[in-house]
Amino acid sequence: MNIIQKLIPLKYKRIRPGTKRTPLFVTIHETDNQGKGATAAAHANLLYNGNNERVASWHYTVDEDSIYQSIPDNEIAWACGDGSNGTGNRQSISVEICVNQDGAFTKAKENAAELVRYLMNKHNIPISRVVQHNHWSGKDCPRNIRKEGWGKFISLVNGTSEPQNYDDNIEYHRLLKVTDPMMRGKDVERVQKRLQSKSIDGIYGPATKSDVVSWQRVHDEQGNVVKSGKGLVVDGIVGEKTWKALFGA
Repeated sequence: MNIIQKLIPLKYKRIRPGTKRTPLFVTIHETDNQGKGATAAAHANLLYNGNNERVASWHYTVDEDSIYQSIPDNEIAWACGDGSNGTGNRQSISVEICVNQDGAFTKAKENAAELVRYLMNKHNIPISRVVQHNHWSGKDCPRNIRKEGWGKFISLVNGTSEPQNYDDNIEYHRLLKVTDPMMRGKDVERVQKRLQSKSIDGIYGPATKSDVVSWQRVHDEQGNVVKSGKGLVVDGIVGEKTWKALFGA
């Protein structure tokens, strides 16, 4: 596999801060740019020249012909939409797949799947930690892959013909709270099942927040029942302490 390195110059600290980390996830995006000529090379050039002052960056851009790398794997990028301290931005390698109208999207997906396999092997990242941009921020991205079915892309990565069910990782690795758009995922669904919510839909909305608040009021950090007011911080947010109290891990 030929990866063309065109790293963003270090002078563009806004989009390449240079902060080192160990990558734990691979996040799949689509460029959402259907314009003619919006290839991997074009996007790599855009980043190389500072991305027109936008605070957005990613590690790889893939089309049907090529793969460009803009940021080293061991540095953070601003692509996942979960904030400057978000797990997606801080711990994920972001891969953008081109959707230009004069390209070949099917082949671009195949190339992206090959890249993901390479990154998984290189960094010892399990398939359960290959996730969608949607996983971190709720954005409808990668839009076309989501429409086709995320499992189909995972099957490409695995080299299998049957769609795989790896929509999300249900271990704790992100803060769950009400956002706009709302957070979605198997981890949200797991919380809802644990709280016996009326609606188990994997969407962290006001009803789920209310259930979390009620549970936090009467449980401590070990998950033990306590008097109201003696429990966890009551904020309706599932952080690491609330997650551990809920699931004991």
